[in-house]
Amino acid sequence: MKERFGKLGLHLVNQAENDIKNINQQTLFQIAEIKKKNRDRAEESLLKMKEHFNESFNRLLNNSLSSALIKIKEEILKSKNKLMSELISDLTNLIEKKINDNYSKYTEYLLNSLEYIKHIVDKPPEVIITLNSRDFNFFNSNKDKITKIFTNNLKLIKSDKKFTGGFMVLAGNISYNGTIENQLKKNTSIIEIEFSKIFSESETDIKQVENIYLKFIQNQRQLINEYLQNYERI
Repeated sequence: MKERFGKLGLHLVNQAENDIKNINQQTLFQIAEIKKKNRDRAEESLLKMKEHFNESFNRLLNNSLSSALIKIKEEILKSKNKLMSELISDLTNLIEKKINDNYSKYTEYLLNSLEYIKHIVDKPPEVIITLNSRDFNFFNSNKDKITKIFTNNLKLIKSDKKFTGGFMVLAGNISYNGTIENQLKKNTSIIEIEFSKIFSESETDIKQVENIYLKFIQNQRQLINEYLQNYERI
Protein backbone atom coordinates (compact mmCIF):
# COMPACT_ATOMS: atom_id res chain seq x y z
CA MET A 1 0.00 0.00 0.00
CA LYS A 2 2.78 2.30 0.98
CA GLU A 3 4.54 1.54 -2.23
CA ARG A 4 1.36 2.21 -4.22
CA PHE A 5 0.85 5.59 -2.57
CA GLY A 6 4.50 6.33 -3.11
CA LYS A 7 4.20 5.62 -6.79
CA LEU A 8 0.92 7.59 -6.98
CA GLY A 9 2.53 10.52 -5.22
CA LEU A 10 5.49 10.41 -7.55
CA HIS A 11 3.12 10.21 -10.52
CA LEU A 12 1.12 13.19 -9.26
CA VAL A 13 4.30 15.18 -8.70
CA ASN A 14 5.54 14.34 -12.18
CA GLN A 15 2.12 15.18 -13.58
CA ALA A 16 2.12 18.46 -11.69
CA GLU A 17 5.60 19.27 -12.99
CA ASN A 18 4.47 18.48 -16.53
CA ASP A 19 1.32 20.57 -16.06
CA ILE A 20 3.43 23.47 -14.78
CA LYS A 21 5.80 23.06 -17.70
CA ASN A 22 2.84 23.07 -20.09
CA ILE A 23 1.39 26.13 -18.36
CA ASN A 24 4.76 27.84 -18.47
CA GLN A 25 5.17 26.98 -22.13
CA GLN A 26 1.67 28.20 -22.92
CA THR A 27 2.24 31.33 -20.86
CA LEU A 28 5.56 32.03 -22.52
CA PHE A 29 3.94 31.41 -25.90
CA GLN A 30 1.07 33.75 -25.03
CA ILE A 31 3.49 36.35 -23.70
CA ALA A 32 5.53 36.01 -26.90
CA GLU A 33 2.35 36.37 -28.94
CA ILE A 34 1.35 39.43 -26.96
CA LYS A 35 4.82 40.92 -27.32
CA LYS A 36 4.78 40.18 -31.04
CA LYS A 37 1.35 41.73 -31.47
CA ASN A 38 2.34 44.70 -29.35
CA ARG A 39 5.56 45.01 -31.32
CA ASP A 40 3.63 44.80 -34.58
CA ARG A 41 1.17 47.39 -33.32
CA ALA A 42 4.01 49.52 -32.02
CA GLU A 43 5.87 49.25 -35.32
CA GLU A 44 2.68 49.98 -37.23
CA SER A 45 1.97 52.93 -34.97
CA LEU A 46 5.55 54.14 -35.31
CA LEU A 47 5.39 53.78 -39.10
CA LYS A 48 2.15 55.78 -39.24
CA MET A 49 3.66 58.40 -36.95
CA LYS A 50 6.76 58.62 -39.16
CA GLU A 51 4.65 58.96 -42.30
CA HIS A 52 2.48 61.63 -40.68
CA PHE A 53 5.53 63.44 -39.35
CA ASN A 54 7.28 63.33 -42.73
CA GLU A 55 4.15 64.54 -44.54
CA SER A 56 3.66 67.38 -42.06
CA PHE A 57 7.32 68.31 -42.10
CA ASN A 58 7.55 68.25 -45.91
CA ARG A 59 4.33 70.23 -46.20
CA LEU A 60 5.76 72.80 -43.78
CA LEU A 61 9.00 73.05 -45.75
CA ASN A 62 7.20 73.31 -49.11
CA ASN A 63 4.83 75.95 -47.75
CA SER A 64 7.80 77.82 -46.37
CA LEU A 65 9.51 77.69 -49.78
CA SER A 66 6.36 78.87 -51.58
CA SER A 67 5.82 81.67 -49.06
CA ALA A 68 9.43 82.80 -49.37
CA LEU A 69 9.30 82.89 -53.18
CA ILE A 70 5.94 84.68 -53.19
CA LYS A 71 7.27 87.23 -50.72
CA ILE A 72 10.37 87.84 -52.83
CA LYS A 73 8.27 88.35 -55.98
CA GLU A 74 5.90 90.64 -54.09
CA GLU A 75 8.83 92.73 -52.88
CA ILE A 76 10.21 92.97 -56.42
CA LEU A 77 6.80 94.00 -57.78
CA LYS A 78 6.41 96.52 -54.96
CA SER A 79 9.85 97.96 -55.75
CA LYS A 80 8.99 98.11 -59.45
CA ASN A 81 5.69 99.94 -58.81
CA LYS A 82 7.39 102.30 -56.38
CA LEU A 83 10.11 103.15 -58.89
CA MET A 84 7.47 103.62 -61.60
CA SER A 85 5.55 106.01 -59.38
CA GLU A 86 8.71 107.91 -58.45
CA LEU A 87 9.77 108.13 -62.10
CA ILE A 88 6.41 109.54 -63.21
CA SER A 89 6.48 111.98 -60.30
CA ASP A 90 10.02 113.07 -61.22
CA LEU A 91 9.03 113.49 -64.88
CA THR A 92 6.01 115.58 -63.88
CA ASN A 93 8.18 117.80 -61.66
CA LEU A 94 10.75 118.13 -64.45
CA ILE A 95 8.08 119.13 -66.98
CA GLU A 96 6.61 121.62 -64.55
CA LYS A 97 10.05 123.17 -64.04
CA LYS A 98 10.58 123.43 -67.79
CA ILE A 99 7.17 125.11 -68.16
CA ASN A 100 8.07 127.65 -65.48
CA ASP A 101 11.50 128.25 -67.00
CA ASN A 102 10.13 128.85 -70.50
CA TYR A 103 6.38 129.51 -70.37
CA SER A 104 6.22 131.00 -73.86
CA LYS A 105 7.66 127.80 -75.32
CA TYR A 106 5.05 125.85 -73.40
CA THR A 107 2.12 127.95 -74.68
CA GLU A 108 3.47 127.45 -78.19
CA TYR A 109 3.35 123.70 -77.54
CA LEU A 110 -0.29 123.97 -76.43
CA LEU A 111 -1.31 125.86 -79.55
CA ASN A 112 0.49 123.36 -81.78
CA SER A 113 -1.25 120.50 -79.97
CA LEU A 114 -4.66 122.12 -80.49
CA GLU A 115 -3.84 122.67 -84.15
CA TYR A 116 -2.90 118.99 -84.42
CA ILE A 117 -6.27 117.74 -83.11
CA LYS A 118 -8.43 120.44 -84.73
CA HIS A 119 -9.82 118.07 -87.38
CA ILE A 120 -11.08 115.79 -84.61
CA VAL A 121 -12.59 118.27 -82.15
CA ASP A 122 -13.66 121.26 -84.26
CA LYS A 123 -17.35 120.33 -84.17
CA PRO A 124 -20.55 122.38 -83.71
CA PRO A 125 -22.11 123.86 -81.75
CA GLU A 126 -18.91 124.87 -79.88
CA VAL A 127 -15.50 123.76 -78.73
CA ILE A 128 -15.04 123.75 -74.93
CA ILE A 129 -11.46 123.80 -73.69
CA THR A 130 -10.63 123.24 -70.02
CA LEU A 131 -7.30 124.59 -68.76
CA ASN A 132 -5.53 124.80 -65.41
CA SER A 133 -5.66 128.10 -63.54
CA ARG A 134 -2.46 129.59 -64.93
CA ASP A 135 -3.14 128.63 -68.55
CA PHE A 136 -6.74 129.79 -68.32
CA ASN A 137 -5.66 133.23 -67.14
CA PHE A 138 -3.14 133.48 -69.96
CA PHE A 139 -5.37 132.30 -72.80
CA ASN A 140 -8.42 134.11 -71.49
CA SER A 141 -6.41 137.27 -71.89
CA ASN A 142 -5.07 136.12 -75.27
CA LYS A 143 -8.12 134.29 -76.56
CA ASP A 144 -7.47 135.19 -80.17
CA LYS A 145 -4.46 132.84 -80.16
CA ILE A 146 -6.91 129.93 -79.85
CA THR A 147 -10.02 131.25 -81.59
CA LYS A 148 -8.20 131.58 -84.87
CA ILE A 149 -7.50 127.84 -84.82
CA PHE A 150 -11.18 126.78 -84.79
CA THR A 151 -14.09 127.57 -87.07
CA ASN A 152 -16.71 126.81 -84.39
CA ASN A 153 -17.44 128.89 -81.30
CA LEU A 154 -14.89 128.58 -78.51
CA LYS A 155 -15.42 128.48 -74.76
CA LEU A 156 -12.60 128.41 -72.20
CA ILE A 157 -13.14 126.90 -68.73
CA LYS A 158 -10.90 127.01 -65.68
CA SER A 159 -10.59 123.55 -64.15
CA ASP A 160 -11.52 122.98 -60.51
CA LYS A 161 -8.92 120.25 -60.37
CA LYS A 162 -5.21 120.95 -60.35
CA PHE A 163 -3.07 119.49 -63.13
CA THR A 164 0.40 120.33 -64.43
CA GLY A 165 -0.52 121.49 -67.89
CA GLY A 166 -2.12 120.63 -71.20
CA PHE A 167 -5.88 120.76 -71.81
CA MET A 168 -9.15 118.84 -72.01
CA VAL A 169 -11.49 119.39 -74.97
CA LEU A 170 -15.20 118.70 -75.26
CA ALA A 171 -16.98 119.19 -78.60
CA GLY A 172 -20.41 117.63 -78.99
CA ASN A 173 -19.96 113.91 -78.25
CA ILE A 174 -16.20 114.08 -78.67
CA SER A 175 -13.85 114.45 -75.69
CA TYR A 176 -10.09 114.60 -75.68
CA ASN A 177 -7.71 114.57 -72.73
CA GLY A 178 -4.44 116.28 -73.60
CA THR A 179 -3.21 116.98 -70.07
CA ILE A 180 0.44 116.34 -69.21
CA GLU A 181 -0.61 113.73 -66.63
CA ASN A 182 -2.66 111.84 -69.22
CA GLN A 183 0.16 111.95 -71.75
CA LEU A 184 2.49 110.43 -69.17
CA LYS A 185 -0.13 107.83 -68.28
CA LYS A 186 -0.50 106.81 -71.94
CA ASN A 187 3.26 106.39 -72.17
CA THR A 188 3.40 104.34 -68.97
CA SER A 189 3.29 101.13 -71.03
CA ILE A 190 6.55 102.13 -72.74
CA ILE A 191 8.12 102.84 -69.36
CA GLU A 192 6.84 99.52 -68.00
CA ILE A 193 8.42 97.62 -70.90
CA GLU A 194 11.79 99.18 -70.09
CA PHE A 195 11.29 98.43 -66.39
CA SER A 196 10.35 94.83 -67.22
CA LYS A 197 13.63 94.43 -69.09
CA ILE A 198 15.50 95.62 -66.04
CA PHE A 199 13.53 93.53 -63.56
CA SER A 200 13.62 90.42 -65.75
CA GLU A 201 17.23 90.08 -64.63
CA SER A 202 15.95 89.53 -61.11
CA GLU A 203 14.43 86.20 -62.22
CA THR A 204 17.97 84.77 -62.14
CA ASP A 205 18.36 86.00 -58.57
CA ILE A 206 15.01 84.45 -57.62
CA LYS A 207 16.10 81.13 -59.13
CA GLN A 208 19.30 81.25 -57.11
CA VAL A 209 17.34 81.89 -53.93
CA GLU A 210 15.02 79.02 -54.82
CA ASN A 211 17.99 76.67 -55.30
CA ILE A 212 19.48 77.71 -51.97
CA TYR A 213 16.14 77.13 -50.27
CA LEU A 214 15.71 73.73 -51.94
CA LYS A 215 19.15 72.72 -50.69
CA PHE A 216 18.15 73.85 -47.20
CA ILE A 217 14.98 71.74 -47.44
CA GLN A 218 16.98 68.68 -48.52
CA ASN A 219 19.30 69.12 -45.55
CA GLN A 220 16.33 69.47 -43.22
CA ARG A 221 14.77 66.29 -44.61
CA GLN A 222 18.03 64.42 -44.06
CA LEU A 223 18.23 65.70 -40.49
CA ILE A 224 14.67 64.65 -39.70
CA ASN A 225 15.28 61.17 -41.16
CA GLU A 226 18.35 60.80 -38.94
CA TYR A 227 16.30 61.98 -35.97
CA LEU A 228 13.59 59.39 -36.63
CA GLN A 229 16.19 56.62 -37.03
CA ASN A 230 17.71 57.56 -33.68
CA TYR A 231 14.23 57.60 -32.15
CA GLU A 232 13.64 54.00 -33.30
CA ARG A 233 16.73 52.86 -31.40
CA ILE A 234 15.37 54.18 -28.10
